[in-house]
Amino acid sequence: MIPDTPEEIFNRLIEAVEVIAVVGKVDGPRNVLTAWPEYKGRIARRRRTFHPREISRAEEALTWFAEIEDCDSRRALQFEIMCKAGGGKFSEVCRTYGWKRSTVTSRNRAALKRLASRLGDRLA
Repeated sequence: MIPDTPEEIFNRLIEAVEVIAVVGKVDGPRNVLTAWPEYKGRIARRRRTFHPREISRAEEALTWFAEIEDCDSRRALQFEIMCKAGGGKFSEVCRTYGWKRSTVTSRNRAALKRLASRLGDRLA
């Protein structure tokens, strides 16, 4: 089910980044090696597992970024979402790119409103 409000979309995108970050790390070469009987190294532990439905839901949410036509708006929103998901501090990202945080945040909210409208139109 596609969320209706910009806040729901924002939360869903944060959730998607968190899921993909965890799932992406467990498919590495070290984890594959542990499946071989001859492997004598330490067994890698998964921090968390996700149901395939949760992974599909995350992958669907990540496709929503393609609905944002302006690449600068898309990039700023992606940075904010990645930071909210635990990937760093958004204020530091803003400082690095020379952005004023309050301006970028308000533009991200506007982009989320447009995205909510677009996703709603797709359902109609």
